[in-house]
Amino acid sequence: MRHRRGIDLAPRGDTAESASTLETLPEWYVLVAMCGKCRHQAPVDRRQIARTRGVGTSLLAIAGMLKCRRCGNATGNELLLGKLPRD
Repeated sequence: MRHRRGIDLAPRGDTAESASTLETLPEWYVLVAMCGKCRHQAPVDRRQIARTRGVGTSLLAIAGMLKCRRCGNATGNELLLGKLPRD
C-alpha cells in the first residue's frame, strides 16, 4: 500500500516484527492510522504518544486507541508502518 505522500506502507506485522513498542521502533519508521470503515488514512504522531503514554507503549495498544477523525469509527482500525527513505 502506498501513502499519498509517497511513503510505502505495510500492515504492522509485515514491516517491523521485532518493534513491539515505541522505544524499539527505529526512527525512520512512521505510523499511519487507517480506518476500518471508510479507509481514511492519517499520520500518527509517535512523539506525542511517547510523551503522554510513555516510550514503552506497545504498537498493539496504540492500534486499540485509534479513532477515525472523518467518520468517528473506533473499531477495526489498523496501524500501518511506513519506512522513510534513507539516503
